Amino acid sequence: MSYLNRMGFDKGDERELSISLYSARIAWIFTTIILVVWSLKDILSTGSLSFQFVVFSASQTVFWTSYLYYKRKLGG
Repeated sequence: MSYLNRMGFDKGDERELSISLYSARIAWIFTTIILVVWSLKDILSTGSLSFQFVVFSASQTVFWTSYLYYKRKLGG
């Protein structure tokens, strides 16, 4: 048994994978909402773009680029 399997990082079954993907989706939505609200608050109060807006934009760019890439690659 490899070190990662002993630490609990095995592939798991379909149910576990589904739960993990659902949890990751919820975490992504939560992070997106928080960064949007925080960015809007700073834009309205200071009138300029803030660092959290840069983080939000970068994370959205990475997500949607990888989503489109894998959708095309895997034929979905």
